[in-house]
Amino acid sequence: MDHLFDEFSKSLSESLPRRESLRRLGAVFAGAVLSPLGLPTAWAGRADPCKAFCQCRNNSQQNQCLAACQKCNHDTSRLAGSCGSYTCCSIASCKGVCSNLMSNPNCGACGNDCRTYGETCCGSYCADLANDVFNCGACGTACDPPLPGEVVACISGTCIYDCAPGAVDCSGTCTFLDSDPENCGACGNVCPHSAPVCFAGGCTTGCVPYCPELWCGGDGCGGACGFCPDGWGCYDGNWCVPI
Repeated sequence: MDHLFDEFSKSLSESLPRRESLRRLGAVFAGAVLSPLGLPTAWAGRADPCKAFCQCRNNSQQNQCLAACQKCNHDTSRLAGSCGSYTCCSIASCKGVCSNLMSNPNCGACGNDCRTYGETCCGSYCADLANDVFNCGACGTACDPPLPGEVVACISGTCIYDCAPGAVDCSGTCTFLDSDPENCGACGNVCPHSAPVCFAGGCTTGCVPYCPELWCGGDGCGGACGFCPDGWGCYDGNWCVPI
C-alpha cells in the first residue's frame, strides 16, 4: 500500500488540475480501505460473472439482470427467472426456479429426487422409511437406543428389538447368562449374597477361580494383592468382577 502514497506524494509536485488531484486522492484512500480486505482489485483480471450471465437484448432488461445478480453477491447459481424478471433466490435456483432444497425434486441439492430411489425426502436428505432406524416409518422418528444385550432394526417401518448374538431372552429382557447375577447360567437363577458374582455361568465369591491371588482387597480370597486381572474391576472394595 506504501506505493500508493508514494505515487500520490510525487503527484503533489506536479501541476495538476484540481479534478485530477482529487481523483488520485480518492484512489489512495480506496486502496487504503480495500487492501486489508483483499479487495483492491475486485474482479480485476477476471470476467464479472454477472456480465457473463446477463445477456439480455435491451438495456433495461440487462440492467435489471445485473442488479439481481449483484444482490446475489455475484452468485449466478442463485438467479432465477429470465431477462426482465430475474430474482435472487434466498437459497438456490434449480433449473431457473427458486428452491429451498428441502423437498423433491431438489432434496438437499438440485436434481436430487428421492423418489428415484424409492425413498422419502426428510428435510435435506433421502431416507428409506422402511429400514432407517433414524427415520423409521416417518421422517424424524428414530428407534430408541437398544438396552444392553439388545440390537435394534427398522423393519417395514417398525422398530424391532431382538437379543444380541450370545444373549438370551429371559422374560422379555435380553441378558448374557455367563455374567448376569440375576440370571446366572439359566434364566431366573439369582446368585446369593455369599456368592454374588456370576462368572462363566456360575455364582462365585468374586475371586478369579484360576488366579485367586489377583483380587482387589479384603479377607475372602487369601490375601489382598490390590489388583484385578484384565477385563475385571473392583466391586464394593472386595470383589473382582467382570466389566
